[in-house]
Amino acid sequence: MQRRSVLPIAVVLALIAFAVSGTAMAHHSNARFDRCHLFTLAGEIERVTWHNPHVELAFRGNEGTAYTIVWLNLQQLKRDGVEPGALRVGDRIEITGAKQPEDNLHVIALLTAIWRPSDGWRWSRPPQGC
Repeated sequence: MQRRSVLPIAVVLALIAFAVSGTAMAHHSNARFDRCHLFTLAGEIERVTWHNPHVELAFRGNEGTAYTIVWLNLQQLKRDGVEPGALRVGDRIEITGAKQPEDNLHVIALLTAIWRPSDGWRWSRPPQGC
């Protein structure tokens, strides 16, 4: 009976796992956001998209600039007690988060707080460090 080596199969499987994990990590990279300089912005929600990989808000700041707000994924928000419908179009909110250094992109992520003054609804998480 001839014995086969399992080493080549293990190497191939390891390479596949490495390639897939690298892609997943690249998707979740927040390196482009300046987590050391969080800021708070007030304005109105123009659209809410409750989908994975992240819930997104189209947001117009009080100064008139349109922003894309990248929140957490549905499961993370559910663990935080946030269900779809918690935020709606027309809600006036204040958000605290990090923005990209390129001001022309107007994307905010790594949110640490959302507050709706009209009824006091609040969501928050500790900052992710500098």
